[in-house]
Amino acid sequence: MSTIIFGAEFEMYYLVVLVPIVCGLLGYLINRLRTEFNFLGFLLTLFYAIKIFLFTRTAVGVQIPATVFGIDFRFYIDSLGGFILLFNAIFAFLVWVYSLKAMSKKPRERVYYLYIAFILAAANGVVISGNLIFLLIFWNVLVFSLYGILLVGKKESSFAARKAITIIGVADFLMLLGIVILLAKVGNVNFPLQPRILLNDPWFITSYVLIMIGALAKLGTMPLHTWIPESAKVVPASTLAYIPGSLDKLLGLYLLLRISYYVFDLSSSMTLQILLMVIGAVTIIFMAAMALMQKDAQRLLAFSTVSQAGYMVLGIGTGIPIAIAGALFHMLNNVLYKSILFFSVGSVEYRTKTTDLDSLGGLGVKMPVTLFSFFIAALAISGVPPLNGFYSKWMIYQGIIELSGKIPLWFIFLICAMFGSILTLAYNLKLLHSMFLGERPKVLNKVREARFEMVVPSLILALACIVFGIFAKAIPLRIFVLPALPFEISEVGFWAPGLATILIIVGVIIGLIVFLLGTAMKPRRSRVFIGGEILDEEAARITGPNFYSSVNTLGMLKKTYDFGEGGAFDFYNHFLGIMRGLAVVFKDVINSLIVAFYKYIGKLIKALGSLLSALHTGELYNYVGWIFLGGIIILILLVL
Repeated sequence: MSTIIFGAEFEMYYLVVLVPIVCGLLGYLINRLRTEFNFLGFLLTLFYAIKIFLFTRTAVGVQIPATVFGIDFRFYIDSLGGFILLFNAIFAFLVWVYSLKAMSKKPRERVYYLYIAFILAAANGVVISGNLIFLLIFWNVLVFSLYGILLVGKKESSFAARKAITIIGVADFLMLLGIVILLAKVGNVNFPLQPRILLNDPWFITSYVLIMIGALAKLGTMPLHTWIPESAKVVPASTLAYIPGSLDKLLGLYLLLRISYYVFDLSSSMTLQILLMVIGAVTIIFMAAMALMQKDAQRLLAFSTVSQAGYMVLGIGTGIPIAIAGALFHMLNNVLYKSILFFSVGSVEYRTKTTDLDSLGGLGVKMPVTLFSFFIAALAISGVPPLNGFYSKWMIYQGIIELSGKIPLWFIFLICAMFGSILTLAYNLKLLHSMFLGERPKVLNKVREARFEMVVPSLILALACIVFGIFAKAIPLRIFVLPALPFEISEVGFWAPGLATILIIVGVIIGLIVFLLGTAMKPRRSRVFIGGEILDEEAARITGPNFYSSVNTLGMLKKTYDFGEGGAFDFYNHFLGIMRGLAVVFKDVINSLIVAFYKYIGKLIKALGSLLSALHTGELYNYVGWIFLGGIIILILLVL
C-alpha cells in the first residue's frame, strides 16, 4: 500500500532537487555571495530531507503522480528512500563545511561548489524517483556531474575523469538495456512492483543482472572499481570523501536493494545470490590486499573504499534479513568512518603538501585532533568493538552463518569477511604509523593542526562512530536501519555493546596502569647503529610503506601484485583493448565492403554500357521503333 499525495505537500519533494541547483547556480554566478548561497542551499536541502525522513517514518510509501509529455515521471518515497535522502543531505553539508578551507583559493574553486550542488540534486532525484526510467535520468545527470568534479584536480585529472565516465557509462548502458527488457516483459517499472518478479525466467534474470551491473559500478566493486584508485592520485580529499566515500555507497546500495527486494525477488535464485556473495568476498580480500601495499595515503584509502563495498554486496547476497540490515548499517558506517579518513588525510595534505607515506610521520603531536578522529575511524572500519563497524560486520557474519543449511561452502564467505577485517586493521595501522607516529621528518617540524572548519566535520563523525557502536540498537538500528527494510530481523548470536564497552574501558585502564608502572617509568633511549656505524635520525627512521614490504616478495603474491599494479585486473584496459580490436576488424571489414561495392558498380556500369552499345546499330528503323515505343509508354503513364 502507498499513500498518494497532491498539492502543497508535493513541494518538499521536488525542492530537495531544485534548491541545490538554484542556490548552486546563484553562488556560481554571484561569486562574492557564493558562501552564503551555498550555505542556504545545503541547509535548506537538509531541512527538507529531515521533514521527508520524519514523514516517511509514519507512511508506508508516498506516491506523487507527475506526467510530462505523456510520460510517467512519478515520485515515490518510502522509509528506505527517506533514510538515504537524509544522509545524502547530511554528508553534502559536512563536505561543504570541510571544503571551505580545504578548497580555498584552489583552481576552479567556483565550479567545484557548483558540481557539489548538482551532484546532491541528482542524488536526491535518484532517491525520490518513482520508477526506473525516471531514476535512470537522474543517474546519468550524476554521471556527467561526476565527470565534471573529477576534472577539478591536478592537471592529470582528465585521464581519471575519462576512465570514470567510460566505466560507469558502459555500466549505465547495460543498466538501460536491463530496464528496457523489464519494461518490454511486464510493461511497468514503477516502485514498488507488486508482486515482486521471480528470477526464474531467462529474460528476467538478464534484466536483473544488467541493472545490477549499474548498481555495482556505482558501489565500486570489482571489476568496475579501477577509476577510484586512479582518481585518488589527482583529486582533492573532499571529492573522494563525497563521491566514492559517501554518495556512491549510499546510491549504489540503494539501487541494489531496490532491484533485489522491491522489484525482483533475489531469494528466488540461489545462483544469483551466490554470484553476489562471490563478488563481495573477492572484492573484500583482493582490494584489502592491494591497499596493504600502497605508498600513497589517498590511494590506500581508495582501495579500502572498494574493499568495504564488498561487505555490503556480501550482506545483500545472503538474502538473510539480518545480513541485509547489516549491509545497510555497514553502508552507513562506512560513509561515517571513510569520510573521517579522507578528511584526515586531506588535513595532513593541507599542512604538509603531500600524501606520500615515505615523507610523513610523527604528526600526532602536531595534529592531535586530527589524530583522534583518524584513530577512532581506523578502529571502527577495522571492526574493533565496541565501535559501529564491529556491529554491522557482526550482523553480516550472522547472516552468513544462517546460510549453513543452504550453501555447503558457506564458511568460505565467513572466512573471507573475517580475514578482510584483519587486513583492514593491518593497512590502517600502517597508515596510522606513517602519518602520526614514528619519527617526524625535520621538514615537518613547523606543521600545525588543521583549520577549525576541517577538523569539526571529522570530530562530529568520530562521535557518531562511537555512539552508533555503543548504542547501536537504540539509535542507528531502531531509528534508521530497521524501519527502512520490509523484514523482521532476528539475531543468531548475542552482543551487548554497553557491557562490552565497560569491560573494554576497564581493560584499557588496567593496561595503562601496568604500562605507567613499568616501561613508562623507566624509559631507555638508545642510538641506532648497524655494523658499528651510528645512523642519523633520518636514516634510522622507519616509514610505513616498509611495514609489509616482505609480503610483496612471496612467489605468487608478488606476481599477483605486479599484475594488479600493471592493470591486468583493470576493466578499463580490457575494454579499451576490445574496442581497439573491434576498430581494427571493422576497419578491414568496411574497407573490404567498400572495395567490393566499387567493383560491383564498375561491372554493372560496364554491362549496362555493353547493352546500350548493342542497341545502337546505326539502322534508322531501329531508332524509329524506339521512339514509337517511348511514345506509347508516355501515353500510358498520362492515362494512369
